[in-house]
Amino acid sequence: MRASKMIYRGGLRPLTAAQPSNHIRVFSQPFFAQSSRLRSTLSKIWAPTGGVTATEGETGHGKLIRAGFIRQAQSGVFQLLPLGLRVQDKIERLVDKHMQSIGASKLALSTLTTEELWRKSGRLDKVSPELFRLKDRKDVPIMLSPTHEEEITSLVASTLKSYKDLPLKLYQITRKYRDEIRPRHGLLRSREFIMKDLYTFDLTHESAVETYRDVAGAYSAFFSDLKLPILVAEASSGDMGGEHSHEYHLSHPIGEDTVASCSSCGYTANDEVAAARSSQQIDGAVSKSHFGLWRGITKDRKTLVNAWYPKIGDSPSDDSWNIHAVKSVVPELDTSVSDAVPFWGEVLQEAKGQKDEIQLLNVIDARLSGAFEDLQDELPLLPQELTNNHISQSSITQTQAGTVLNLLRIADGDGCPRCDSGKLEIHRALELGHTFLLGTRYSEPLEASVALPQNPGVPVPTQMGCFGIGVSRILGAVAEQLTDDKGLNWPRAIAPFEVIIIPTSGVNEQTLDFFDSLTKDGNSTTALDVVLDDRKEAFGWKMQDADMTGYPVVVVLGKAWREKGVCEVQCRRLSVKENVKAEEVPHCVPISSLQESPAPLQSSAQRFKLGGARLPNVQLGQASTVSPQKQPARAAMSSGQKEAINLDTLEPQQLAQVKKQLEEELEHLTNSFSQLHGAQNKFRECLRCVQSRAADSKDRKRLWQWNGNDAKAAMQTGSKAVLVPLTNSLYVSGELTSTETVLVDVGTGFMIEKNLKSAEKFYNLKVKELGDNLKELEGIVQSKQMNVRTIEEVLRQKIMASQSEGQS
Repeated sequence: MRASKMIYRGGLRPLTAAQPSNHIRVFSQPFFAQSSRLRSTLSKIWAPTGGVTATEGETGHGKLIRAGFIRQAQSGVFQLLPLGLRVQDKIERLVDKHMQSIGASKLALSTLTTEELWRKSGRLDKVSPELFRLKDRKDVPIMLSPTHEEEITSLVASTLKSYKDLPLKLYQITRKYRDEIRPRHGLLRSREFIMKDLYTFDLTHESAVETYRDVAGAYSAFFSDLKLPILVAEASSGDMGGEHSHEYHLSHPIGEDTVASCSSCGYTANDEVAAARSSQQIDGAVSKSHFGLWRGITKDRKTLVNAWYPKIGDSPSDDSWNIHAVKSVVPELDTSVSDAVPFWGEVLQEAKGQKDEIQLLNVIDARLSGAFEDLQDELPLLPQELTNNHISQSSITQTQAGTVLNLLRIADGDGCPRCDSGKLEIHRALELGHTFLLGTRYSEPLEASVALPQNPGVPVPTQMGCFGIGVSRILGAVAEQLTDDKGLNWPRAIAPFEVIIIPTSGVNEQTLDFFDSLTKDGNSTTALDVVLDDRKEAFGWKMQDADMTGYPVVVVLGKAWREKGVCEVQCRRLSVKENVKAEEVPHCVPISSLQESPAPLQSSAQRFKLGGARLPNVQLGQASTVSPQKQPARAAMSSGQKEAINLDTLEPQQLAQVKKQLEEELEHLTNSFSQLHGAQNKFRECLRCVQSRAADSKDRKRLWQWNGNDAKAAMQTGSKAVLVPLTNSLYVSGELTSTETVLVDVGTGFMIEKNLKSAEKFYNLKVKELGDNLKELEGIVQSKQMNVRTIEEVLRQKIMASQSEGQS
């Protein structure tokens, strides 16, 4: 009999008649194939490790390198290895899920862009040092895009035909480039990085605001899937421009951003825009010694800015002043200049006798403003080397809103600007996402405009929004945040594999059958993402490697497995283990949080109850970690009842069950959140169509008054003509029976004919009703996320205490 050949690990081996045809050689011994689907095994995944023993003070970035997720190519540039790429792919799939839930279309823009577009938008000179710039063989200047606002606006401007094409939501996930002066913290601050950018185009400011809210809801659901404690902070638009901006932060000591949050009302803001009722006051009369000074200069170099801030306490710091507070009242301040005097002195010398445009501006903290006039002769208003010049000067003592001016950095314990009782808490944080309501910042200079029927000759710029998520930064941030002395600790949604199976004595048919039982229906979203450790290494080394890599669930097949079919299931995050029968493992390890199957919407009043009491409603913006010393980590208070649950009285098994049910409920709620967003978008689209029809009707009536009966009859006939879609690309001509009424789907299969005004009112109410539901549901989701983290912390402490007692 002629031998056929089959691929197996280690090369080609002939398949002879002595071997059954349904055997293949993949491991060190044969096994029966379960269809043609390939199994994920670590022997086939390249993951060069740096050993399983951690070094002292190792960071999350160091663990990514040691576990074989990434390697550094050069300063600020990293290579993604197979495990790292799996994590990144899962983050991208999660992004796709939530972007498509709000009706966004995915595209890919070129990495190369022209300087001309950036010159048109006015951004080229503002961010020039950060750009990678080059020339082609024809000496045409081009650059590597750090962001794509100009490119997408130019593309839309060239294709936008009518206001009826709006709203438009377009997103991409691509590589970006920025010439960082000092790359640091691995993937958190690099020169090449992966980002998701969503760009939106709306007809009116009102609809752009609604789109902004929709995206905020999608972001909330995205970070909920990641189970990360995100702070959503009011922020500055910076060089991006626009009128409204929020940042999405993960609290961490190595973060380069500072975020202030109120423990009472939930107010959260980046320190660039955060306000506060300062708790730092000057005792007694203000003297010269209380005046601290920082000098800056405007971008045109014609105005020297003296920022006078109060020195308070026994050892006041020279860096206690807040440059963002100065810039808020002097928008033209050049924050990149550290020593302003030489620049201003040079301009002063060149001006010679013509010094009318040269001026001195004093920005004075409210605590000093009352004494400034009396003490200014004793203060160094001008630099010592320039004191002989007579310069006109002016002062600023209030914010642009007319409130008191605080030039000190916001500090822990400062009063909240939004509520009387709240105190601010300061966090160092990592920025993972940023949203901007741009208005016409780019659409106007790049001519992304449409004409309206009531004024066809006048182009109207579209209202834009820009929404970013740092994909590669999330990978690095999670590695820093969710790590311990054993290694990485991935959320299940983005772990390279959710489950790893580790046999203590090699792989056999029973092991492979068990693997297949966990991954059955491989194309289904209900299957677990499992990998089998079939490497020829010691069992102890494999267990350490699994902890280092950070698989959420470890299933050990040991002696009990061989004798009784019982596995040891370990939860990496909680450091708990349990013996489970093989057939019960799929139920013990719930399916992935990435599943797409719809879940029923639960009542907004419904909460998971334990002993008649409810778990707490905790608002987003509170401290991102649960401290064991704080009472909220030990008791769950009901927002509607006075009774509380003492979590210390519950056994670990009870806590684990509560956590499991909460996570299931949270998963249902986040899926429902996405469904509600989809429904709201459909109602908005219906509303837009009705409003468009109403506008056309008004235009026709106006034209009828200007034209004769013949024109009126022609327009009446033409207005009823429509194109009816048979498929996505095939349309046939049709005619409306009426242009003044529409059929409205009121639910449960019933259609009601309504006039345009009534239909518009119906859809407006639906959009508002769903918006209210979404807002309420978002609060519930945030509350349950905090509940889960609280229970996890208490459960972890109980387990550690139990282990300590056992050892003693």
